[in-house]
Amino acid sequence: MIVAAGQLEATTLANASKVWPMVERLAAQAGEAGVDLLVLPEANYPAYWLESVERYMQPDIERMERVLDRYAKVAAKHSMWLVVGIVEEKSGKLHNSAAVFNRSGELVGIARKNFMWDCDNRWFTPGDALSTFDTEFGTMGVLICADARTPEIVNTLVSDGAEFIVEPTAWVNASKVRRTYRNVQADFMIRARAMEFSVPFICASKAGREEDKLEYVGQSQIVDATGRALARAPVGGEHLIHAEIQPAPGRPAAIDEPARRKLTDAKPPFRRTEPGAELQLPVQTDAGAVAKAIEAAGGRAVSLPSSELSRFASARCASLEGAQAVVYRGRISDDAFARSRAIENRVWVIIASDAVQYVIAPDSTVIWRTADGGDTLEVDLAQADHKRLTPGTELWEQRYARCYRFIRRGDDGSEVTDSCCVRPFSLAPRDSSGPLHASLFLPL
Repeated sequence: MIVAAGQLEATTLANASKVWPMVERLAAQAGEAGVDLLVLPEANYPAYWLESVERYMQPDIERMERVLDRYAKVAAKHSMWLVVGIVEEKSGKLHNSAAVFNRSGELVGIARKNFMWDCDNRWFTPGDALSTFDTEFGTMGVLICADARTPEIVNTLVSDGAEFIVEPTAWVNASKVRRTYRNVQADFMIRARAMEFSVPFICASKAGREEDKLEYVGQSQIVDATGRALARAPVGGEHLIHAEIQPAPGRPAAIDEPARRKLTDAKPPFRRTEPGAELQLPVQTDAGAVAKAIEAAGGRAVSLPSSELSRFASARCASLEGAQAVVYRGRISDDAFARSRAIENRVWVIIASDAVQYVIAPDSTVIWRTADGGDTLEVDLAQADHKRLTPGTELWEQRYARCYRFIRRGDDGSEVTDSCCVRPFSLAPRDSSGPLHASLFLPL
């Protein structure tokens, strides 16, 4: 199966008509390359920054029916499947969605963004379902941009049979330094997701700026089921990348019933109500001593074997129970999983065996490696008590746990429960007179 990601230069509402020549160029290139499936970015037309619902509804912006008709003709003209980010207008609401067309230009279905990111909340209503689609190549999972930051969403798509995942996206530049580019998905997270769930990803992003509001990192990419980048676009400019992938059933998480209940519990998770702990973290000592130092400082931690890095559920459950730090016992050669666990849960991640190898902050920044030397490192554990990812996105409040599934469907359509691999655990019981106060350490 030949797949392609089309990277577009960002447009604003004022120059939204520039989208269509770019779409035609990229589709023509894809057709010449024999592409079976083309993915285009999030909110491809008219723009990601909508200014306001009222501005979007002005007559200079083409309505959804006209937009869908344009894309349908592109798919039919080049006889390829097309997945493209749209602004969906439905029952007086706007959704950040993706339309799926087959080779004949028929609209197969629409998927809606579930995990709202920052300005999404200004004009979009989140989707209340997660979508897979049957194609001639196998089952395709569709998620949109920040959905990939939520491991339960990817797990749900794979549990529903996804053999490859497409992601229309607009990866926003998080760097504060001019002419440098940082986005956790482009940098390491998509690679980690592909490895964890054993499915290829096709991600189409935007490049450039939308006036002074948003800047994008480009770097559209196609990643195979082992996390290997098959193709990657540069930071700037309009580009088409393509590669051959091998769709195959993915690997959903194997989770026992207590952990499953925790991950789908709609009740608010633990909330910190007193100042967090600051400590001088010993780095020239083993994992057990690191964990005890956190406990002695009044912090809350969970200790896990490094083999758990490749499975999201243990750290997720610990974070929902209030853990500020996850200490993984062992050594690693690649930090993609460790950084993903830090940012997806907003917790400190520490990799240690006989000495500390990595210390990763809740924003995924690697703040210490073995080569940095020294005996201690100042760590503010309270950073992990702040779960706000952006001014408009709070980690737990944005989750729609009722949408998550942790099962695989059998060939006959029946539900097959995964085998257990995550041990149930909880942090120390709450003191009825105050907040949770002790650390948890799983048996070594």
